[in-house]
Amino acid sequence: MYRTILVPLDGSSLSEHALPLALRTVRLSNAALHLVCVRESDQHQRDTTHAHTYLAGVADRLATSWQGLLQTTLLAGSPSASIAAYAESRQIDLVIMTTHGRGALSRAWLGSVADRLIRQLPMPMLLVRPHETDPANLANPRGINHILIPFDGSDVPQEIIAPAIALGRLTNATYTLFQTIEIFLPDYGFGGYAPTDFVIDAWRIEAQQYLDRIATGLRAEGLKVQTDVRIGSPATTILEYARDHAVDLIALETHGRSGAVRLFLGSVADKIVRGAGVPILLHRPQHAPTGPSA
Repeated sequence: MYRTILVPLDGSSLSEHALPLALRTVRLSNAALHLVCVRESDQHQRDTTHAHTYLAGVADRLATSWQGLLQTTLLAGSPSASIAAYAESRQIDLVIMTTHGRGALSRAWLGSVADRLIRQLPMPMLLVRPHETDPANLANPRGINHILIPFDGSDVPQEIIAPAIALGRLTNATYTLFQTIEIFLPDYGFGGYAPTDFVIDAWRIEAQQYLDRIATGLRAEGLKVQTDVRIGSPATTILEYARDHAVDLIALETHGRSGAVRLFLGSVADKIVRGAGVPILLHRPQHAPTGPSA
């Protein structure tokens, strides 16, 4: 599925932390790798020269450990708009980038570029959180052997499944289908009531049946799939499970429809992206609206 992979760079070492995982993915999938930098329109001509030199240097480093198809491109204009236009025009299958960086070629990253791209791109994005390790260590990136896929129990098609499986097949990964049940305590001053144990058990059974239906179809494809239902706050429970069960990647839809519009986007997904110590695969469903309110 992943034949073309794009890594946006901003000239900082933080942005290069996406390279080890990107290189591992292109090796396993025999994909073409595209590296881009964006020169904003108000930057000086010397920044253009610096950007070309920077991209050439990164390409040289990659060439020492990989001989695949590599293309470097310097874009001009708004970072998010330029990257989105490039990704769509080149039919990029996957965008891999760090969650933040601040280099000479760009003034901002997460909160501007990555956040806007999540809302614009039709293809999945793989976000990598920079760690205090050498981003130039391209030989031993962390493998993706256990993928956690949280669900919200809605009837909206779970379009994140296909891109998550496409990554997992490269390493014969195990998948955990996961759902949390959040119990809201009532405000008794307004006549609320707490759900009984019987009701909570019924919710748990319904959630388990929902996951089992999905798991059955995936197991029929020969995939290693397990399921888990937990009680708790979605973001906190997902992060705790990922930490305690050696999860290598969390795959999320960027919004859900389980009783509240934008269940994931802006709340659950945002907290997971900012709190997880593993890469996050994000995908915006094709029926979802674009723009800041998506």
